[in-house]
Amino acid sequence: MTTTTRSSAASLEDLPDELLHRIVKLLNLQQSPITIQSYRRDLCTRPPDWYPADSVSLVNRRLRRLSLPILFREISICLYLVDKVDVEQFQWVMEVLKLNTHLVPLIRNVSIIYDGRGLQPRLYPWRRVKPGDDPETLLIIDVLSRFTHLEHLDLPAAIEFGHNLRPILEALNGHPSNNIRLHFMSIDEWSLKPVDPELLNELRSMSLSRVVCRYWDCERYPDQEMKAWIAQGLNIESISRTRSVDDSWMDGTYPGLTSIYSWNGNQRSLQSTIDFLIRHPLLKTIQLDRAHECDTTPWRVTFASKMYPYSFKIVERDIGWRNRVVKIDGEWLYNDIKVIFQDDIAHVDVETVETMIRTLNEALPQPSDCSELYVYVGIDFLSPVGKYMTSDDLIGILARNMNYAVTLDLGKLLCDILTRESSQILEPSSAINDRSLPGFKPFCERLKQAMPRLRQNSGGGEEITFNDSKYTWKYIDGNIGVMRELVPFKTELSLGSKTPSRLFAPLDCSANSSSPAQQ
Repeated sequence: MTTTTRSSAASLEDLPDELLHRIVKLLNLQQSPITIQSYRRDLCTRPPDWYPADSVSLVNRRLRRLSLPILFREISICLYLVDKVDVEQFQWVMEVLKLNTHLVPLIRNVSIIYDGRGLQPRLYPWRRVKPGDDPETLLIIDVLSRFTHLEHLDLPAAIEFGHNLRPILEALNGHPSNNIRLHFMSIDEWSLKPVDPELLNELRSMSLSRVVCRYWDCERYPDQEMKAWIAQGLNIESISRTRSVDDSWMDGTYPGLTSIYSWNGNQRSLQSTIDFLIRHPLLKTIQLDRAHECDTTPWRVTFASKMYPYSFKIVERDIGWRNRVVKIDGEWLYNDIKVIFQDDIAHVDVETVETMIRTLNEALPQPSDCSELYVYVGIDFLSPVGKYMTSDDLIGILARNMNYAVTLDLGKLLCDILTRESSQILEPSSAINDRSLPGFKPFCERLKQAMPRLRQNSGGGEEITFNDSKYTWKYIDGNIGVMRELVPFKTELSLGSKTPSRLFAPLDCSANSSSPAQQ
């Protein structure tokens, strides 16, 4: 006779570290950095429902060991400054860092954030730092000296390149990690004018290979001056060019370049543009200038070959940003574009319209590329296809062929369809409001049901947006822009009192403790 014994239930403790680590990482839903906040220190806004990984780190020593590297990989230091640098706040932050040395080996990224008003250094340079007293520099040096495994230190825009830079560069270049990078927001003439010429000459002899300028606007800092800093090793993440500037800047090489705004390389040959792209392998995004009309670019050549045999014209969307291209698996593709098909289409030939839209879809980034990439598409036709297509036809075609787009601009095509359908419904004596497109809102609601990813639709001078818990839209300088709101709460860490406190203090191993962390 064979007897069977019931095995004990599986326990979390039975899982290997590698699997537990992945579970904790998945539980870190918001991926929002823990914030050391120098004001309202009694405020805790990391609710367990939103940050379950915080609670997991307090279960036992093993889960704590696996959780802390995830929770403290990135931290933010937030200071509230009104019209001057508050020395006490900086000292308090440095004392907090001193009390939490056990977390130092875990931290890879640190962001220093200034909150409050009156921090424009060009307007109030004498208010930001008292003469002979610079807690900003002391804090930066303190962070660089303590966090020996640091990879990124992001500075607020109010701390500009050139301000007390020498001691910061000395600490940066002496940092033990080869991966360390110090990020300034920008470089311009205003930030370097107050620098003593003798000190400026000393800076010219120092290595900048660990310094990153996030944004270079050619109108705010001339090319020749920037080239001198680049020769010292300065990295530049993004460049903004304008129509008033020629394209000779493309002869240079810009280490670390990932994005370009207002591209104006229109006069370059195809090979010259390809050579520039090869010299910048990290470049991923290019926003095209409004006057950009050039057929000899890699993205235009690729797009035209994929759109064959249809003829088209590329224009700007009625509402939104300029056309933009992105690099995916080494290929440059439009992810923000409006196309007006130029071909003649036979009357009531809806099948051809769908084929043309399907061809456009295949020329754009595909759904497998769009998990973290937004696609903005405008579609219209020179041929009057809106005179016979129905709104149901259009919704079906878009749902089958453009269901991953977040923004659609349907221009005159949608205007013709809805105007015709509305006129068929209304009695002859009924008046149509000339200032609005009839049936636009119901159409958008039906389209949203068929295309759940859709966030905005426009056509015939009208536009509508769809809001949910993760997305909100706002006007920015007259344009519509998307802003992801992944966290509806701020993520400050409560430090309990005005005195410096430990962040996630070490496990209490005393016999009298009844904390769950003892288990």
